[in-house]
Amino acid sequence: MVKHDFTIHAGHDFNITYQVPEGSDLNLTGYTGVCKIRKRPNEAVIFELNATVEEKSVTFSLAGDVSAKKQLQTKEFLYDAFIYNDSDHIKLGYGKITFIQDISMH
Repeated sequence: MVKHDFTIHAGHDFNITYQVPEGSDLNLTGYTGVCKIRKRPNEAVIFELNATVEEKSVTFSLAGDVSAKKQLQTKEFLYDAFIYNDSDHIKLGYGKITFIQDISMH
């Protein structure tokens, strides 16, 4: 599990990729990825990132047009990222997200 903080600029595409460590026999085929951004752990989801799972990596992405549509009153959020299948649940990462609303809204 990795703690990492990120900055997202509204209107810009954003991606996080987690790689299976070299030499590991873990195969992610059949896993589903989930990554959600919230203000606080028990509050509503602000963004749910799309997950692309490959044999040795999972990429979570948020399209710029999706983030550009959000008019948020705050800029500090939390995220966590998981993969799971019928028998396993693995937390990949977590941290803070700083959301920068830097698109002109005129």
